[in-house]
Amino acid sequence: MNYTITAESIYIHIPFCKTKCPYCDFASWANKENLIEQYFDALLFEIRTKCEAYKSLELRDKNRKVKRTIKTIFIGGGTPSLVSPELYEKLFSELKKYFEINNDCEITMELNPGTAREDYLLGYKNLGVNRISIGAQSFNEKILETLGRKHSADETIDAINKIKLTGFTNFNLDLIFSVPGMTKDIWIESVYKALDFAPKHISAYSLIIEPGTPFEHIYKQNKNSKALIEDDFAFEFYSELCKILKQSGFIHYEVSNFAKPGYESKHNLTYWLAKEYFAFGVSAHRYLNGMRTGNTKNLEMYISSPNHETIIDYPINYNFEKIMLVSRLSNEFDVDLIEKVTTKNRGEIRNLLKDLSNEGFIELSRDKIHLTEKGLFVNNEILLKLI
Repeated sequence: MNYTITAESIYIHIPFCKTKCPYCDFASWANKENLIEQYFDALLFEIRTKCEAYKSLELRDKNRKVKRTIKTIFIGGGTPSLVSPELYEKLFSELKKYFEINNDCEITMELNPGTAREDYLLGYKNLGVNRISIGAQSFNEKILETLGRKHSADETIDAINKIKLTGFTNFNLDLIFSVPGMTKDIWIESVYKALDFAPKHISAYSLIIEPGTPFEHIYKQNKNSKALIEDDFAFEFYSELCKILKQSGFIHYEVSNFAKPGYESKHNLTYWLAKEYFAFGVSAHRYLNGMRTGNTKNLEMYISSPNHETIIDYPINYNFEKIMLVSRLSNEFDVDLIEKVTTKNRGEIRNLLKDLSNEGFIELSRDKIHLTEKGLFVNNEILLKLI
């Protein structure tokens, strides 16, 4: 059996938070900082043992000593900025035993306002971290309160100032729209406030009520759904965002992501272009040798058995997954890709594409599909119609 790894990216999951946001369904926990050192011991063990296994499976030539060059590393969570540089130094030391990590590697770390420490930031920078992603979410105190965020707008500003003071020039700001109680004016004000700090990248997401979160209980099970923003109004937020950022020199390169030229997230493009990647940590999902596997979502179970992973059955069809991912990008894609996965005949597809074009969701050029701003906002619904 051939075993070939093409991955050039690594995801590391750090699951610890000061508090758990009521809309969050990620694998993250508050009040478990006492487990941080045990977690890192498990994380290092997972990296060591799995990388040794990858090496033995992939390298039939035992004389080959060349390490795989890594182009991006993303440390997400959770709140990675809660962890000391000393523990990350051990992490990077372990990674460098198996991978070549050069100075041009994009290394991103997520940071929540209220956890920014100058000494930690300097430590991260000295280890090679060169991109910070800040979970600002909003610059309006009322919206932050509705979201259950424990930081203030002033703490976000303080975090940005500390990042700049310690020499980081490449940073992203996360924003959330369609929040109950949010008006268009509040949203526009937050977008302009974000631009005041000259970020290289902005990610903006419409609030989604995820199953099993406190927000599901608050807004759906308790019949408070009327407080939620209607889809048409949500698109108005999105449209304003796109217009403002375009005028400010940002490229809209993915549904929810905007960057100054040359500052697109190389790591996230790995996912959207359906490329392979390594991943380590609780709940981490990797894509290697054409197969997806995932770690347990139970923190204590991961700490006791970090090597356990299961095969992810979805998606069955590689082309289906590829189109679901690539359709998120602003680039055009081939009609042929649709035809590889659809149950519809060519005539039905052509008629649907014509209708979508007339409705302003897509632009057609020969055998290429380009989703408009309106189409990007509802890209999943468009694909379901076509498939």
